Amino acid sequence: MKLARLAAALLPLAGLAALWAWSEHISRQGTDWEVPVAGYDPRDLLRGHYVEFTYDWPIRDDERQEEGPPRIQPPPEALCLSGDPPLITQAAAFDPLDRAVFEACAHPILADPGGVYGAAGLRTGRFYVGQDRARAIEERLAARDLRAIVTIRQRKDGTFTPVDIRFRPLTEAEREAREGDSIRPAAPPIMTRPEPDRNE
Repeated sequence: MKLARLAAALLPLAGLAALWAWSEHISRQGTDWEVPVAGYDPRDLLRGHYVEFTYDWPIRDDERQEEGPPRIQPPPEALCLSGDPPLITQAAAFDPLDRAVFEACAHPILADPGGVYGAAGLRTGRFYVGQDRARAIEERLAARDLRAIVTIRQRKDGTFTPVDIRFRPLTEAEREAREGDSIRPAAPPIMTRPEPDRNE
């Protein structure tokens, strides 16, 4: 009787442990790519444990918008990445419902309609930052001579997860573009969101 009770008590724990192990295994699968970040908002640096950012995918200029006055572009819902990981040489937008294109693409990524950002999940992302790194990342976000790079892990089914953030010096072209920001529309900023207070 005692053995049956012990088994009944341990069975859910064993199931949870197996589920955690499987989730951990899946999270480590995939291809890592490095995606530059487009700007940051100096009025709202890192607060809490999440940094929110805007991806700067290398989408061809002719795919961004047609000629004419600037207009707001909807975020892509699916991208086919190409390059030599972790370097992305091109991100080509495609219809997420087009299975032929999806299957022909070696490295597809899809926005998650049920995710935090929904259909805009390829424009905006967020990354959890531990308290031990928060101060260093805050200082680097404020440095105008650095570019933030987010590492994402892309899987065969099109899902992806931001797994790290690092910083590098601006290239000469990036420096010139940043200096010219005062006469051109600003890139969408990185914004930060505080972690919800679970005690409330």
